[in-house]
Amino acid sequence: MKINTEELLKQAKADAQEDLQVAKDSFNHLTEEELYWQPAPGKWSVGECLEHLNITFRNYMPKMKTGIQQGIEKNWKAKEIFKTGLIGQNFTNSFRLDENNQPRRRVKTFKNFEPNNLPKRNPRVREEFAENMTAFIAQIDQAAQVNLQKVKVTSAIGPIFRFRLGDVLRFVNVHNHRHLVQAQRVIQESEKRKEERMKS
Repeated sequence: MKINTEELLKQAKADAQEDLQVAKDSFNHLTEEELYWQPAPGKWSVGECLEHLNITFRNYMPKMKTGIQQGIEKNWKAKEIFKTGLIGQNFTNSFRLDENNQPRRRVKTFKNFEPNNLPKRNPRVREEFAENMTAFIAQIDQAAQVNLQKVKVTSAIGPIFRFRLGDVLRFVNVHNHRHLVQAQRVIQESEKRKEERMKS
């Protein structure tokens, strides 16, 4: 698929800014107990959804920074058109939601991205997510200096997969949105159960 580079970057930045605001509006008022309330054993809480996104950021952002810097040093100038890679496009599509905001397909989370593998609750999980989103938005601006197709980013799965930078920008936003919607559903379920208890 071919995408105008300027439009890709503009959309990526707008999506990231919108999701950052949604996270602040939806989660900043929660108490710690509400933040880590689980709808069922093994189901992620709001805090765990955010921690999963933080883990993803910690994996991808240093690689993106290195790739952008390499592109600048090698004078890989931005091109008008970005062509998505087959693997990158499929990876992004696998995390998209349908018209009802439901996952199009189930995706297994790799063990090192599981938030419940961490030893305890993170009291700064919301602040870290906001910091990561702000840094990601800055990286989108920096990415305008380089060829989004030529700069490569190694997948978290391993070095066997290397994504085009443009695909990574799109994937990160789609992945973020998927789990923010998941976290909002946790809040809705919590409120629903509170109402049911009040009626009983």
